[in-house]
Amino acid sequence: MLLEAKGVCKRFGELEVLKNVDLAVNAGDAAVIVGPSGAGKTTFLRCLNFLETADAGTLSFEGDARDMRSMTKKEIRAYRMHTAFVFQGFNLFLNKTALHNVTEGLVTARKMHKKEAEARGMEALRRVGLAEKSGHYPHQLSGGQQQRVAIARAIAAEPKIIFFDEPTSALDPELTGEVLGVMRSLAEDGMTMLIVTHEMEFARTVSNKLIFMEAGEVVEAGDTAKIFSNPEKERTAAFLRPFNK
Repeated sequence: MLLEAKGVCKRFGELEVLKNVDLAVNAGDAAVIVGPSGAGKTTFLRCLNFLETADAGTLSFEGDARDMRSMTKKEIRAYRMHTAFVFQGFNLFLNKTALHNVTEGLVTARKMHKKEAEARGMEALRRVGLAEKSGHYPHQLSGGQQQRVAIARAIAAEPKIIFFDEPTSALDPELTGEVLGVMRSLAEDGMTMLIVTHEMEFARTVSNKLIFMEAGEVVEAGDTAKIFSNPEKERTAAFLRPFNK
């Protein structure tokens, strides 16, 4: 087991957003979290990478279990050295080229030599089909290209897992396919991914594990093909019914 979360809880004031959420991800999984808006999917993903602090829960990474609420900044930093996060809104530095956006974290956070970082950055841009755009700034790129730069930034860090938070939600429909194509390629290469998405056809055809959340709880989780074809819970069946036609 690469990553396992148990009993994750999160409140914002009186609103209970996560209610004892459990999750398990094996190395090589392309796991998707689906569900209606307001289900707590993004909050859960952010808690797993400590962009939000869970009120309760245990996180086990490669067998090392820690209380999520009491992890120190040093422990979180060490954990994040093995993870990467792709946001909805790209989060690129507008004053830096595509290549510099990819290498910035390698040089500043990981203290990598500039030449090594640039070589790794160019390879990452090549993997997402943007090697020829390495000198372009974000304003010179389409939304889909910007998101692919963000994915290149994630894979350049050589993480053991990448978290994707609705990576196509900010894109026009015609640009969505190019980003999903890159993610499909990463899944085929065995990259471990945990993806919050509304792209149900992508979830059905690319992922091997599906987690259906609603109202801050996991309703059903398991093999994607099995859940799509024969869900155990009626609520899951109702949610998936429009996508099974």
